[in-house]
Amino acid sequence: MMIKPLTDSHGRAITYLRLSVTDRCPFRCVYCLPAEGIKLLPKEDYLEPAKMEQFVRAVSEMGVWRLRLTGGEPLIRKDILSLVARFSSIPGIRDLALTTNGAKLSEIAWELKEAGLQRINISLDSLDPARFQELTGSNSFHQVWSGILRSLEAGLKVKINVVALKGISDEEIDGFSALAFRFPLEVRFIEFMPLCGTAWKPEMVVPIETIRGRIAGKYKIEPLLRGTEVAESHELVGGKGRVGFIASMTEPFCSKCSRIRMSATGKIQLCLFSNLQHDFHPSLRNGHSIIQIQEEMHQVILGKPASHPWVNKKTDRRPEENASIRSIGG
Repeated sequence: MMIKPLTDSHGRAITYLRLSVTDRCPFRCVYCLPAEGIKLLPKEDYLEPAKMEQFVRAVSEMGVWRLRLTGGEPLIRKDILSLVARFSSIPGIRDLALTTNGAKLSEIAWELKEAGLQRINISLDSLDPARFQELTGSNSFHQVWSGILRSLEAGLKVKINVVALKGISDEEIDGFSALAFRFPLEVRFIEFMPLCGTAWKPEMVVPIETIRGRIAGKYKIEPLLRGTEVAESHELVGGKGRVGFIASMTEPFCSKCSRIRMSATGKIQLCLFSNLQHDFHPSLRNGHSIIQIQEEMHQVILGKPASHPWVNKKTDRRPEENASIRSIGG
């Protein structure tokens, strides 16, 4: 039986699933959490590992070949190694990655690699331990750094995620670019975005163009083929690594977006900037077959917007679309 590829109403092929395996995280990053915190999901509402696997198998047969495990902080799950092994055994998944704050990484980097993980993204917004603690509410800088080194030793492809904040992270551009020159990894500078319930502070945005220009003034950089990648990556000529730039606000890449997201409770989010959701938990819990899940997914993907609501908007307010959770398809 020929399975129809997963394509949205704008002709974009969906090939990339970001799967949250928990909403818990011990860090309290200033750009991620509002001061009052967030309401955590009941753990009993989390998808069971077998249900996660069923959904991943379903969409992998529809052309999704990239899978990234996220959180919250995925490494706080006691069964994270078995989850990685589950997903790495799915034939259609050719690229398995994980995003982490890195605090627990040094303990299991080798085991993650042995379980089938290929790539890892580590959030690190400062190379100064005191500033790191100020930004994250955690004094685990040295554990994170150890996790980076262990991941490289284990043979994982490593990317460092740096959220660029004016007056904070932008002061460390030289240090991070030197890190990419010295080690075989990619440092990715990410524009501050109005997400996660934090107050939107446009005055904290460092335009990616500014960062790119500063690095280009110090190093010879050569652009790499981008394709549908969210980051515009460049090799540092003469160095071991590379730098990447993610400009979701000033240089949006919506026309090439190939991603969908699923929460730990089974809710599909079709755009990072939108709260439009569709809950797959009932279908998975009620024993729907992979074919039924695929049919449902074909309908859901038609609701993926052409662009995020900030494209071409000149406003300092959050878009009305993000004011409340709305469902897709009932």
